[in-house]
Amino acid sequence: MKRFLVLDSFRGLCALALIVHHSHIERSITELTFFRNASQFAGFFFALSGFLIYRRYCDHIQSPRQLREFVVNRACRVMPLHVAVLLFFIGFECLKLGLERYGLSLNYPAFSGDRAPGEILPNLLLIQAWWPGFNALSFNYPSWLISVQFYIWGLFALILFTVPSLARKLFSLLCVLAFVGLYQDFNLIPRNVLWGVSCFFAGAITYRIYARLWGSMPGPIIATLLEVAVLGGIYWVMTEGEQQLTIELGLLFCVAILVFSQEAGLVSQVLRLRAFPALGQLWLSIYLTHAAVIFVLGTALTVAAKFSGYPLLVDKAGETSGTVVRYLSSGSALNDNLLLLLVVVAVLVVSMLTHRYIETPAIRYGEHWKRGTLLRRRKDDPPPERV
Repeated sequence: MKRFLVLDSFRGLCALALIVHHSHIERSITELTFFRNASQFAGFFFALSGFLIYRRYCDHIQSPRQLREFVVNRACRVMPLHVAVLLFFIGFECLKLGLERYGLSLNYPAFSGDRAPGEILPNLLLIQAWWPGFNALSFNYPSWLISVQFYIWGLFALILFTVPSLARKLFSLLCVLAFVGLYQDFNLIPRNVLWGVSCFFAGAITYRIYARLWGSMPGPIIATLLEVAVLGGIYWVMTEGEQQLTIELGLLFCVAILVFSQEAGLVSQVLRLRAFPALGQLWLSIYLTHAAVIFVLGTALTVAAKFSGYPLLVDKAGETSGTVVRYLSSGSALNDNLLLLLVVVAVLVVSMLTHRYIETPAIRYGEHWKRGTLLRRRKDDPPPERV
């Protein structure tokens, strides 16, 4: 099955943008409007997931066996890495608890606030983003997206399995209803859930459009103009809009997926260069581990500031009333941007390790689980398929 290298590259670049977005370094590019609004790229992750999942499974969930295989695939794709990072955060809170008994404190008390013990089980079950009583941003805060996406996958599979003849209509209906819910600010369902449902099923519809347009690819000049136009549109909405325009961006992301799936323009040719698809392979590891790396660095600077007396941290008022955001600060723009570069490199190194030793083995484990060959796993198995 064809792999969309350019879309892979985009997913990796969006994950990279989220590292910058969450780093909060005072005089660096993290404060540019584009990166301050980069959390909106979650819509792209949802839409691309819908596009790829629909393509892979639209005709392959027709029996209980195929449904089981789908669930195994999806669980092995995200759960091992998610649980590993969650255990890291829990372990760090245990370390803080031990230090507090000796009179040493780091930022906030152990197992308090968004890392309270009551948030552990919702995170473990990936339901933290689905119920208003839970904190969607607790522990490893980027995992809210995986929480939403995991159960949308289940909804997708259940519809295909139970009412295959109505699946397309139901997908379209869910997409429209979720977008209407976003527009009307329907508050009975968490906004992030509505965002995920709308973009995911919009991505599924985008694949249907792609399939109909297959074979009618534009020439390189027109394709390049379309690519530049859609990128310019996304940039303009993210930087010039009076507010974060979630609905408009969701639709623009679908247009971008449709345009770049053709891989016909000059921008696509650049994004097919080896480094970009390689970055795309790491997207999930980057996404799930970057908050932990930033947290470790911030904690290290907190300790250094306490013992050296040098001001390495600055608290500023957040965009939401009553909130405070802690910024890393070295005192100069050059050093702050070098610090950001260090963060990005550290995340990439950690991501390569987790990709190799957690992600890939987990996917292979799922393949053997489906085939009943768990006891015959081999290191030289062919590379596992990722969606």
